[in-house]
Amino acid sequence: MGFLDGKVGVVTGAAQGLGTAYARALASEGADVAVCDVQPEVSAVADEIAATSGRTVRAYPCDVSDTEAVRGFIDAVLRDFGGVDVVVMNAAIYGSTPMDLGREEALAEYQRFMDTNVKSIYLLERGFAASLVEREGDIVVISTDHILPPLEPGGTRGGPSTDLYDASKWVLNGYIQAWALGFASSGQNVRVNGIAMGATDTPMLRGVFPGGNPPDDVVAGWMTAAEQAQLLLDLLQDGRTGDLISSEPGHPVELPPRSALGQPVSNLPAEQFHHGLMGLEPAIWEPPS
Repeated sequence: MGFLDGKVGVVTGAAQGLGTAYARALASEGADVAVCDVQPEVSAVADEIAATSGRTVRAYPCDVSDTEAVRGFIDAVLRDFGGVDVVVMNAAIYGSTPMDLGREEALAEYQRFMDTNVKSIYLLERGFAASLVEREGDIVVISTDHILPPLEPGGTRGGPSTDLYDASKWVLNGYIQAWALGFASSGQNVRVNGIAMGATDTPMLRGVFPGGNPPDDVVAGWMTAAEQAQLLLDLLQDGRTGDLISSEPGHPVELPPRSALGQPVSNLPAEQFHHGLMGLEPAIWEPPS
């Protein structure tokens, strides 16, 4: 028996790496799982997880940058499973966008990053929100440590040629905080959190290196997809909302203390509550008069 028995999970970008690990983790705790990816390998991933877990795992081809494809995926999942309890928004693209890109190429890259990393997340929340409210579910948005404050004074984050990737991930902070506040202030027990992770051993990260072969000493410092999957399960059992969880190499892969907002929704005062994200000074939310 797992803590997700009878639940339905959704994982985007599940054909490899983190997405596969997340889907496998949900199924291991008893959830039926809907997975999607633009890569056809997602079907084999679903079959493997179903065979090893005994759960229903269905694969859906979906390019999350395509609005109609995302809407079709949402409709199919709700039809096939009857509702959802956990939505892990993992699908994303990564790439270099150097400062000397030509104007037209830069604009095309902007659209590609925003459609994939930003618009798709919004569409998924809007499409699954009603079911999540009904079933008191969870949204987990997968982000990056590029948008966290530096670990050391005077340090930096991000990279000189990842402006669009970093910007697309910064947007997710607004989603996480606004959705957590929106559900909680309406008395709806839907938890919204993010995981901002650093270097993790996945095919996408390996692909950044020539020939997809990073040096062994570099890989030795990376976290593993299995560690991140366990962090997801721990987060789902914790009950907090509105937190952006930092997960970085060289540090324990575990839940940190809750932020001011990052507490069970049931503990949030109905009239007002403190909230904070990424170590920012807490603010106070008050309902409109």
